[in-house]
Amino acid sequence: MKKKSTMLYRPLFREAWLLTWQRKSLWIFGIFAALISTGGVIDTVGATLQKVERTESLLHQLMDHSFIGYPLASEYIQQLTLLGTHRVGLILCVITISVVALLIISILSQGALLLGIGSKEPQEPYRLRRLAGNHFWSLFIVGILNKILMSILTLLMILPLWLIAVSGSTIDAILFFILMLVFIPISVIINIVYMFTMIHIVEKNAHLLDAIHLGFQLFKKQWVATIEYGLILFFLVFAAGLALLFASSLLFIPYTLLSPIVLLTGSTALFITMNVLFAFLIFVVILVFGGVSVTFQYSAWYVFYKRGQHKIHGKKLFSKILRWVQETFPQKKSVQV
Repeated sequence: MKKKSTMLYRPLFREAWLLTWQRKSLWIFGIFAALISTGGVIDTVGATLQKVERTESLLHQLMDHSFIGYPLASEYIQQLTLLGTHRVGLILCVITISVVALLIISILSQGALLLGIGSKEPQEPYRLRRLAGNHFWSLFIVGILNKILMSILTLLMILPLWLIAVSGSTIDAILFFILMLVFIPISVIINIVYMFTMIHIVEKNAHLLDAIHLGFQLFKKQWVATIEYGLILFFLVFAAGLALLFASSLLFIPYTLLSPIVLLTGSTALFITMNVLFAFLIFVVILVFGGVSVTFQYSAWYVFYKRGQHKIHGKKLFSKILRWVQETFPQKKSVQV
């Protein structure tokens, strides 16, 4: 008997790449959308673990000399007072306005990116940004909910680390290990449901609660496949990042060759110009890669979502592991006597 093909993810990734490459105008939305979410799942969990490590280091500094961290806090306050009240107020206002503006742009970029991916024909960026405004508050609220849940998980991970630092108890170390085993899968689930929720809000103009319910149900139905898919997506982007790193290193070859020549001319202006141009070129390459990778990841989850919502294909197993198990160990039909 001919076995069923397990080649499922490859066509999805191929379709996602075609969408990404053919609709280059979406890359700019991908750059700004990355300020909130890269579209990846595994890398988001990794970034959260790094945040746990950084916050744990900060807690160690705060608890170094006193319980409330008075010495460290007083140092920061003293530095601020040297600037003056008016300057501090101006700096805080500029930072607040900038953060709010970037937040709004990022949310609109998420909506525009998903709208551009889901449209049958390429759309103008201005029209996509305008249409994304219709989903702003839904995307904003679901984004806040995602950040709150991830922050709670981060705090739960930090607490045992602080207890270990203070008491050095074995029980605290065991508690941290158990929380780690729980933290990683819950973080993955939250971010996958978050991605499906955003897509459903934009695709169907759905109510926030309905979109969250749909995202959870889709994950529940294809939970093994979503984790497999997320892992493959992570390694694809990681491999592309390594390729970019190698390609960027090639840029230093002409830089290394030109540097001695420029230094021999004795022109400071020419030396500064060359360094600025090379730095700008590397910055542009990294920025373009960020826009492409984020657009690709959003496209990948979008085509997965469409497959899962399909009336026929959505009822079939996506997971390679589960399909392999079914083909290797077929269930025998019981014979009624």
